[in-house]
Amino acid sequence: MKLELELALRFLRRRTGVLLRGTALAAFAGVALAVAALVITLALMNGYSRAIATALQRGNAHIVGFALGSLQPSEAEELMVEIAAVDGVLRATPVTYLTGLLDDPAEPTNPVPVTLKAVAEPPSYTGLDEWPAGDGLVGVLGERLSKNVGLEKGDYATVRIPPEGGSWILPALRLEIIGTFRLAFAEFDEQWITVPLTETLRMLPEMGIAGIEIEVANPMAIDGVRQQLTDLDPRLLYTDWREMNSSLFAALRWQTLSLFVVLSLVVAVASCQVSSALVVLAIDKQRSSGMLQALGATPKRIRRVLVFSGLLLGGSGVVGGLFIGSIISWAMTVTRAVRFPPGLARVYMVDSIPLIPSPLHLAAVACICLVIVFLASIWPAWKTSRQDPVASLRAV
Repeated sequence: MKLELELALRFLRRRTGVLLRGTALAAFAGVALAVAALVITLALMNGYSRAIATALQRGNAHIVGFALGSLQPSEAEELMVEIAAVDGVLRATPVTYLTGLLDDPAEPTNPVPVTLKAVAEPPSYTGLDEWPAGDGLVGVLGERLSKNVGLEKGDYATVRIPPEGGSWILPALRLEIIGTFRLAFAEFDEQWITVPLTETLRMLPEMGIAGIEIEVANPMAIDGVRQQLTDLDPRLLYTDWREMNSSLFAALRWQTLSLFVVLSLVVAVASCQVSSALVVLAIDKQRSSGMLQALGATPKRIRRVLVFSGLLLGGSGVVGGLFIGSIISWAMTVTRAVRFPPGLARVYMVDSIPLIPSPLHLAAVACICLVIVFLASIWPAWKTSRQDPVASLRAV
């Protein structure tokens, strides 16, 4: 193997014709660009998944225990004490969710659908340590919702809650805007209002507590904590942020796989340039191949020399593509090159995407692309090794 590798290096390094140099350069550039495109695309999808996961972790509780019915404040307090004692749990707080219609001052006849998240303690994304003392209801609006309806800090908003039982009278909650939040997740920023639970229950006494929101130390590894919680009390049914968004992440995985397959085919097409370069190399080194065969080199050894030549040529393109793709991904992340205007942000659910190459993705790209280059090298190497050595020596 060592001898064949040395011969392959000599074949590529020694003086070659213009046609071979041009073909080899085209093969290198084609493979490098195709691999770089594959790396950038996978980095984009990986960064997109992480951006969505980060926004979901900030906006959603890591784990939510939903009550089979509504909970009374005393029951919720008892459950919170039990949950807080579980290893890995950082915080537990009672929560309930309400859907409503927010009056738009600019268009009174066209209210905006919103979701009220009523929690006992303000989430970290609100920037508040605790809810301000007072009798009136306060709220923190999503940044885009605030801009869409023209409400700012210090303004008052009215949210009408659709009643049960088909009544035409909509209970109204009047709240003071005490701030805005930005989660970079369109659904939250455009539709959510976070309000204090105690005051909400005082104004709507018929509403109970829907469940307990739980924050854990490591949101990426919550299976153990969730199992402990499930064994703790049968009154709550637990779900976590991954499960609540499982269809979204499944769609992202399938999209990433589809792009990987399509761009791998692009690499395969680019690798045809390696086959062309090996054909030109075989013609250019035909006399050298004949001399090796005359000196006792077997066709198998000649095949190895040419396959190694293809792997060196295509492999250098793969390495170059990995490097170029990683550098471009880093530069696009630093400059926040992938940003969306508000309209598209609502579609893609985030306002910007970092490009984060995954070591696993890079390893998979390298392995699969090298296999493609290897397969592209087999046919010209096999064809050349079958040539008559006498005819090769006569050809110059």
